[in-house]
Amino acid sequence: MLRFLVFLAALCLSGRAMCQRRVVVYDMDTNKPVAGVSVRSDHHKAVTTGLDGVAVVEEPSDSISFSHVQYGFERLTARELPDTMFLLPNDHMLPEVTVTELDPRVKGLIAAWAKMGAMMGAAEAPAGLVSFDFANLLDRRGRRDRKHKKQAEVILKEWDKKKVEGMETETETEAETETEKK
Repeated sequence: MLRFLVFLAALCLSGRAMCQRRVVVYDMDTNKPVAGVSVRSDHHKAVTTGLDGVAVVEEPSDSISFSHVQYGFERLTARELPDTMFLLPNDHMLPEVTVTELDPRVKGLIAAWAKMGAMMGAAEAPAGLVSFDFANLLDRRGRRDRKHKKQAEVILKEWDKKKVEGMETETETEAETETEKK
């Protein structure tokens, strides 16, 4: 009787071992094991792969699915299931972004601020919402300095033109004197 019970226990344990299947999950690009993959069969609880990428799945099921945040979802029938499963990584890219123009109400606000700045004597009307500086409207010394800077730039440009013209005449006279020497 004891032999029969031992035989029956061995049969149950071996039958249980035959109902399980070992699957190793690898990354298709790097060929490294993938940890944390959820392997779910139809009628059984999900199993998660360990650091070595190994999962033990219950055998009697119609289909087995593999899912991971960084990899594509795969579903296979029990007959198609290999001992080694390769998952293709997802490329996480943002969808296309379309930039549209400003809301008409915001455009109206910017235009009103520009008019107000021009009426108050600002040297430059603000180009946009970000560049608007109210303190600049009240700064008389700053406006005077910008005016002097523009005048100085005009004078310097004129000097540069005279200097370039003077250099051209010098090179022409040098060329003429060299031809006369010959």
